[in-house]
Amino acid sequence: MNRRDFLKHTMIGGGLVGTGLIPDNVYTAMASNSEKTEVSKKCLVFYESRTGNTDKVAAKFKSTFVNNGWKCDMFKVDKETDIMNPPFDFDDYYFVCVGSGLRMHSPYMPVVDIMRAKFFGRDPRPMYEGHQGKIEIPVKRDEGRSRGTDSVHRKIVFGCDPKYALVFITYSGYDFGPKEAEPALNLLALEIEHLKFQCIGRFSCPGRFMNDPTPYAYHGDIRDRPNEEDLKKVEFFIEENLEKIADRSA
Repeated sequence: MNRRDFLKHTMIGGGLVGTGLIPDNVYTAMASNSEKTEVSKKCLVFYESRTGNTDKVAAKFKSTFVNNGWKCDMFKVDKETDIMNPPFDFDDYYFVCVGSGLRMHSPYMPVVDIMRAKFFGRDPRPMYEGHQGKIEIPVKRDEGRSRGTDSVHRKIVFGCDPKYALVFITYSGYDFGPKEAEPALNLLALEIEHLKFQCIGRFSCPGRFMNDPTPYAYHGDIRDRPNEEDLKKVEFFIEENLEKIADRSA
């Protein structure tokens, strides 16, 4: 048995991949050979932008994937988007990139809601907005499972050949700079991993918020950002991560 075959059969997060000994309450996120063939080299970039900053970064994401031989679809979320019926299906893609601007250290919620709607199979907003004074938690019943293990939630571990994701944020960062983007990046990464896409990279860069030069802000004058240097960093970031997954499958 060579090293790669051995790794396919070794323990990952408490379950044995490839041995049939994965516990019932663990979902192992791996793309099957047939599934990978169907969606290989297909990428989705979906995002929300309210000031134009994230538009620039998202466009660079798409062009970089295309320049590296990928078929890439891009969709911008707006107030008309039906979060329950977005014009794409996550299952059609091998790579997903999720982006947003920043509001109060959080991404815009419609982007998050699209991922949650896919995960729960229903509109997630009543769960955290409250509905008639009561929070409802959906449950997906798996046929043949007991009540103790049939919740929509179960432990997720990533196998040796999962699907992949990147997340990105544009921010003003007046007080703490890039630190202000970290909560939003973490949330986007968590939500896309619930959909069985392993997040392998996080990107953030400043974006214009007001026309004031803000000399006392963390980044100083950011009225021209994201600028060409920022977009070049986007390109390097994506190519570095594409090399990473190529090394994993070599």
